[in-house]
Amino acid sequence: MAIARDEADACRAPKASADLAETAYLRNGYRAILRILIAEEALASETCTCLLDQFTWDQALDALPRFQTSDNPRLPFKVLDLYAQADALEAQVVEACAE
Repeated sequence: MAIARDEADACRAPKASADLAETAYLRNGYRAILRILIAEEALASETCTCLLDQFTWDQALDALPRFQTSDNPRLPFKVLDLYAQADALEAQVVEACAE
């Protein structure tokens, strides 16, 4: 599933559509996973350009087992922990690109 861009910030991971998951909790978690995947790739490739176009929602869904903390299908991960991880990785990207 392709990712629609957020017009306010063309490189910011947009909110996931309702088609992606039943609850906002799950959609927010998948958005955080997508942010993590993008930041990890930016750090690994030492790229300071927007990589959003290189990722799909399917990749975030496929990465779920890596981030899963529970067998409960309605709460498979801790969204706040995912947010913190995404924020930290994005800060590393900003720092690396500022050098």
